[in-house]
Amino acid sequence: MRRRGCGWLLLLPVLLLSACTAIGPAALPTTIGPTVTPNPNATSTPTPFGPGLETATNTVVPTSIQAATPTPNATPTVTLMPAPAPVFEPATYTLNVTLDYGGHMLAVDETVDYPNSTGDTLNNLVLAVEPALWKDCFVPGSTTVNGQAISNARLKGDRLEIPLAAALLPDTSLEFYIHYELHLPAADVYHVFGFNDTQVNLVDWYPFIVPYVPGQGWLLHAPANVGEHLVYDDQILDMTLHLSDTNFQGVVAASAVGEKISYGWHFQLDNVRSFALSISPGYQTASTEVNGVTVTSYFFESEQAQGQAVLDEVGKALKTFDELFGPDPYPSLSIVESPFYDGMEYDGLFFLSRDYYSSENGTVLNNLIDIAVHETAHQWWFGSVGNDQALEPWLDEAMSTFSERLFYERNYPEVTAWETFRIDAYDPSGWVDSDVYHGSDFRTYTNAVYLRGAQFLQALRERVGETDFLAFLKDYAAQMAGKRATSADLFRILREHTGADLSDIISAYFQNPH
Repeated sequence: MRRRGCGWLLLLPVLLLSACTAIGPAALPTTIGPTVTPNPNATSTPTPFGPGLETATNTVVPTSIQAATPTPNATPTVTLMPAPAPVFEPATYTLNVTLDYGGHMLAVDETVDYPNSTGDTLNNLVLAVEPALWKDCFVPGSTTVNGQAISNARLKGDRLEIPLAAALLPDTSLEFYIHYELHLPAADVYHVFGFNDTQVNLVDWYPFIVPYVPGQGWLLHAPANVGEHLVYDDQILDMTLHLSDTNFQGVVAASAVGEKISYGWHFQLDNVRSFALSISPGYQTASTEVNGVTVTSYFFESEQAQGQAVLDEVGKALKTFDELFGPDPYPSLSIVESPFYDGMEYDGLFFLSRDYYSSENGTVLNNLIDIAVHETAHQWWFGSVGNDQALEPWLDEAMSTFSERLFYERNYPEVTAWETFRIDAYDPSGWVDSDVYHGSDFRTYTNAVYLRGAQFLQALRERVGETDFLAFLKDYAAQMAGKRATSADLFRILREHTGADLSDIISAYFQNPH
């Protein structure tokens, strides 16, 4: 029986959730500020987003220790050393999912083994529950922590707070369990999540424990009208997907290659920030292998030629970026055609607009190929090297846009119109370090963050020189792999590779120069 809405929650005394009426994306407020859920026991420390504090690298700033003034015949003292920074340990997510494809519904049992590697004592957990932003989509059931039922959980918007009966000490762990149903919304051209006439898309679909900033608290921003607002830690994922209709014949595109089991699939992937998948009975596929990475193009029958073309060019992009940035962080990559209006990246998978397929013109400089290259670059700049997508979106979007330039230079040096096609045509303006909360519309936001960001990186390249700049890119990818980078991290690593004066370039592009 399908149960929808808050009325069902009255039957669940084990889970009392406040503000359980979800809002749909169309009802999002126009102005929303970023939030960090504070730790009430924390002492005041500098903001984690400033250039002077590198908490995004999962480190703790050590307390300064001054040596005592020596006195005659004083007893020798032992020099105290700062405690080592906590070593980040990923949480393990185990998902057991039953999908009713025709009914657009999932039933999920989710277990999270969460190790507290923050260095702080935790009195609560905070999870992002993106499906709760869609009216009647997220229907929670029983919830436990270490086997004990939770009766005081609070859900507001996409923020689920779980108070802990016993504080979670550093270097200890807990097991969090939740059962829930997702009644999927109809996806329009502006939203990937949900179902349409050709597919079911599951993106940012399962509750996840948000990053914790030591000394500050849980990191969960409010949604915005442009860009992405979520911030992720690496996680380990193990998912079993069962089909309620055993006669359903579908193809699954996912962030990892699945093992076919009876009436379903099994997936495993380490070092993933978010696991996405798309299911359709109409997918055609073409595959190749690039440097040990399985690349699969998922398309519909009428776009077979375009599906093969994008597979070929993504293969070239992977070879290029492997050489420039280091090995691909994932063992597979799925390219998925969708009615979505643009491209959208996830770990090991990205979506491309069906409009790009239908308007493909047989050249290599068109939206289908260029945006596919952009989303491929996101496997490094978003997937491997994470960042705060709400407050510093340029760290993944400008880097991925600039990576398009590198792709065309190395694979198609005769194609000299990339800059005109991708950047100059829009006459971009604005500050590269804009966040997602102050862009009046998508074009203004992308012009500043994506396009001006790519111009900034090219200006750095010209000032620093080709050899040092490329060495910086590879070093940045290596040093920040598996971490959440900040602008401070990027500029710190850049300055390890050059002594050039960059102040005029940075001031020209950044409203808050580093």
